Amino acid sequence: MEGDEATGIQSRLESQAIGPVGKNDRNSAPLEPEVTLTTSQLRPVADLQAGFVASETCLQCHAEEHQSWDASFHRTMTQIIREETAPESIVNKQVVVNGKRYAFERHEDAFFVTYADPFRGGMVLRRELLMMTGSHHMHVFWHASDHLGTPAQLDIVYLIEEERWIPRDSSFLQPPDHHAGLELGTWNRTCSRCHSTHPRERSNEQTLEWDTRVAEFGIACEACHGEGKGHVLRHSNREDEDSEESLTTEAVTDLVVNPAKLSKRRSADVCGQCHSVFLPDYDVVSLQEYEQTGNPFRPGDRLDEIGFSRVVRATDEHRDSETFQRWSEMEDVGGAFWSDGMPRIAGREYNGLIESACFQQGEMTCLSCHQMHPPEVPGTDRETQLASWRNDQLGQGMAGDDACLQCHAEMGEQIEMHTHHAVDSHGSRCMNCHMPHTTYGLLKTIRSHQISSPSIEQSRVSDRANACSLCHLDRGFHWVANHLHDWYGQPLPDREAPGNEVDLSTSALHLLSGDAAQRAVQVAAMGWAPAQEASGTEWMEPYLLLALNDPYDAIRIVAEKSLRTLPNRVSKPMDAMAPAGQRMHAFNAAIEAIDKSLQMEPKPEVLVDEEGRFDFLRAREFLERRNHQPIHLRE
Repeated sequence: MEGDEATGIQSRLESQAIGPVGKNDRNSAPLEPEVTLTTSQLRPVADLQAGFVASETCLQCHAEEHQSWDASFHRTMTQIIREETAPESIVNKQVVVNGKRYAFERHEDAFFVTYADPFRGGMVLRRELLMMTGSHHMHVFWHASDHLGTPAQLDIVYLIEEERWIPRDSSFLQPPDHHAGLELGTWNRTCSRCHSTHPRERSNEQTLEWDTRVAEFGIACEACHGEGKGHVLRHSNREDEDSEESLTTEAVTDLVVNPAKLSKRRSADVCGQCHSVFLPDYDVVSLQEYEQTGNPFRPGDRLDEIGFSRVVRATDEHRDSETFQRWSEMEDVGGAFWSDGMPRIAGREYNGLIESACFQQGEMTCLSCHQMHPPEVPGTDRETQLASWRNDQLGQGMAGDDACLQCHAEMGEQIEMHTHHAVDSHGSRCMNCHMPHTTYGLLKTIRSHQISSPSIEQSRVSDRANACSLCHLDRGFHWVANHLHDWYGQPLPDREAPGNEVDLSTSALHLLSGDAAQRAVQVAAMGWAPAQEASGTEWMEPYLLLALNDPYDAIRIVAEKSLRTLPNRVSKPMDAMAPAGQRMHAFNAAIEAIDKSLQMEPKPEVLVDEEGRFDFLRAREFLERRNHQPIHLRE
């Protein structure tokens, strides 16, 4: 039991779903006998085993590294809710989400929520908030349930930048008729694997309770460096009689590694243990053994040699592999990869890295650009430096072209010749062409970590927008193809639809007729400043208004954010989470206002007609062809 819990923080009758709050609820169950439980009995427990010593031990010798880790979002992937970690959003606040009321309160040193608990048939109960995951873009909260050690997920999440609550289901890109269902045990079974250090799930099928143990909540030092007991003993000044004998045993072998000093594959595999699409192989380690002892992978190992975490590779040459076939059978249609095998979901950067020529034929690895422990920059306030670094954990200069020029130095003097764009323009930034924003997650897009180049042939057969189309949102496939042909000699395709005289822009086509993943990428692109500069913005508003009536909640939320970035916006603010009737009424009013006041340059590629009006009748024709394939992006 953890030290601060050993004092016996007592859980009260009204706090732990023992009975209802309110005396006149006709559906109330009789009050059950009062029980006294410590908070640590209600949630998973931090328990050091198998040579783990915890990050506080590392602080003694590695103060600077500990400081940067402490500032990182890795550390806060899972946090125990207490006074120093609880965000303002849960301190004595009341909110209503989709007509459902949530009352948050602090009582002494504990935090609670009172709401209609779906785990108890909608009874209004007061639950103690135990943990939260996230902290970078959103907070996900976990409260006490009726099962020991098994926190339940609160059914709303808090968007940090937006400062608003939304339903949990709305935070994922998933079909409107899909509901994740009850989340009892999900942290133990799923989230713990990448949101804590050395988890042992330890389920009990008979009682539906879990006895999950972790070395630490969040991603701590030993998740990336290996367990530290032997390292501490070998580098300490212990002079007790048992130390020499203990140092000769296998149990205290120094297992700590520095990922920066490993081979490129072993270094990348440290990140890949979490940042990948993989399947556990219970033929290598049985489910029972895995639940008791955890993942056998340790930093310094090779994922493919351990064999337990079988990385899914979805490019053409791997489609016949047993792992891909197993994954395909288990996954819903429309999962983690675009049709060409490139990852399209955030948090799976390892899958993209290992398919990149820079990795396969060069020495690129995660730490080529990312830096886990940045050194102090002279003349810069350390806290300010770490606050900036923690967003993407990039090394100094690695947010720009230097990330690529460190290996491709010869391009430095011929960037404009290579890109055919002005040297100081967004079109000459390496990552805009070779790492476009085709990866979706957490209500935004991020750069692809599979290094690629725009390709006519790949764009012709893939459902993924290429880099040119994500900057030039107002241009179609054949416009892009002509430039790639003229500049780089790529063979031109035949025009496949001779009856269609308009080269409709990829953005318009995906937004109107594409599937949900394509639409999500495009609505995010319309809020990206380089794309707005290259494409103009007047024509975007009708598309984003259409997206605000998309059946996928997540797409509407992203569209609302992009709309706020448009200069000279005509329409009034519209709430993405408002009821459909309200949104449609606001949409009709906005379209009427646009039709009356907005006069644009004719641009058939985005359905702006010769009179400078958006052609809604033509847009409807494309909407009727929409791809309604269900898309589930599991983040």
